[in-house]
Amino acid sequence: MNRQQEYWDLIRELDQPPAALEGAALRARARAKRRRAGRRWGISLGSAAGVCAAFVLAVNTLPTFALACGKVPVLRELAAAVAFSPSLSAAVEHDYVQYVGQSQSFEGLTLTLEYVIADAQQMVVFYRTDGGAYPYYSVSCDLKDETGGPLQGYAVTSGDSREELKQFEVHFSALEEIPQKLTLEVELWGSDHEGNEERLGHVYTFPITLDPAKTAPAVEIPVDRWVEVDGQRLLVDRLELTPTKTALYLADDPDNTAWLEDLDFHFTGENGAVYDAMDSTISASGGYTYYFQSLYFVEDRSDLTLHLDGAVWLDKEAGPVAVELAANTWTGQLPEEVTGLTVERVSTHGTGEEWAVKVSSTTSRSPFELEFRDPEGGAHTTGGYSMRNDREAPGNYEFEYILEGYPWDSAQFTLSFTHAGSLDLAIPLGDS
Repeated sequence: MNRQQEYWDLIRELDQPPAALEGAALRARARAKRRRAGRRWGISLGSAAGVCAAFVLAVNTLPTFALACGKVPVLRELAAAVAFSPSLSAAVEHDYVQYVGQSQSFEGLTLTLEYVIADAQQMVVFYRTDGGAYPYYSVSCDLKDETGGPLQGYAVTSGDSREELKQFEVHFSALEEIPQKLTLEVELWGSDHEGNEERLGHVYTFPITLDPAKTAPAVEIPVDRWVEVDGQRLLVDRLELTPTKTALYLADDPDNTAWLEDLDFHFTGENGAVYDAMDSTISASGGYTYYFQSLYFVEDRSDLTLHLDGAVWLDKEAGPVAVELAANTWTGQLPEEVTGLTVERVSTHGTGEEWAVKVSSTTSRSPFELEFRDPEGGAHTTGGYSMRNDREAPGNYEFEYILEGYPWDSAQFTLSFTHAGSLDLAIPLGDS
């Protein structure tokens, strides 16, 4: 019997009433106990990933199975880790998970690397922490090659989490090829409930070997098509597909009168399938890269169509908005979507009254950058803003920017955009 047949036999076995999970729970606990006893390398990468693939498919297609899994701690963790990411769910389903299963302890705090999903654009590392004094943990990580030399051209992102199975991402921006053998030097950061963070000061070292059969190269789809939107020209350059994400590369015409600040888009595929999960955006020097849910496993990529739904622009000639705080007046050109601007004094955190600039808008995008300037040209930051929905008038928003410790009576704000518009433009990729 081949692995494909074994896979579907397992799926059929899982398609049972929840009561049938009792034996699975016992077996899962037994496997977990054996692993904790030290059998780090007793499970092959292929078999572990195959079981994960069957499990994720069952969770996504069988509601009774998913509900029953909520009672099994090991299975519940795995379901939660991929439930909110279409890309990671697809990568697991298609057997791109690699098992690591390495643990190290220091002063009562154990760090375990459980799994990785790696491709040409990023590596997602699933880990857990046991022990320690903090409710939340995040990581920083340095990568070394097989000889111990530092790798270049990557960035690591990690958020505070109290989930049992956590994750961090290594994004490869200028690394041409991921080494098959590499070392992860991981440091833990602990955070309390108030957000105070401490670097714990110990490096956990994990040498890992990636399976090249499960470290997929990027698939490039050239587009090379200029389009005109809102009077501006954009080059839809190409797509790069990997198991964990899709990268859409754009460029603009130097003669454009506005910078592209944001783009709303989605893809459709065969039989009307819709793909619309955004990831993140990078822009620099007239080039734009949008990261999107993975389309790597779409069966017929020639059926894909890119739909441009909306764009946000910043006029190149846009100047700052000068606000006279004491007079409650302003001068300059606000975005078209802004319907009002007022200033008032508010009490914050018991430190007395501070200036608050309040902006009403018909879009949920903040009209101002966080940095602003005083009359003498000094730079300051609001540190953030609050946004409230208008319950009486849906589709209207109020932004509040607090100027803490600001002694001047006027301030200049930089616009984050000048106008936004809806689009209805379809670009069939099969014609590329």
